[in-house]
Amino acid sequence: MIAGVLVAIFCGIWYGVLGHDSPDTGPANTDSTSASAAEVGDCLQKKGTDTDPDLTIVDCGGATADYKVKQREAMDYTCDPQYATYQLTRNGRPQFTLCMERISK
Repeated sequence: MIAGVLVAIFCGIWYGVLGHDSPDTGPANTDSTSASAAEVGDCLQKKGTDTDPDLTIVDCGGATADYKVKQREAMDYTCDPQYATYQLTRNGRPQFTLCMERISK
């Protein structure tokens, strides 16, 4: 019986630490137009703010494109200074970094 209680406590702690997204980063966005799906060459529109960006993949030839992805790197990465940086974190850990060139309008 004690072993069962210990297993239940362990599972609860595991779920609390690793099993869900923290409230400050939110869930992973699996939408095919979200920044998490962006690859090199894709263009993005920024609908959010600088501190809380909401990036969506858009047509590069359209008037709504603000950035073009130049690099996509796994985890934490420092982009060259000429590029804007977008980094998705989950549970406080970097998942990927996009280095983006601002599109002149």
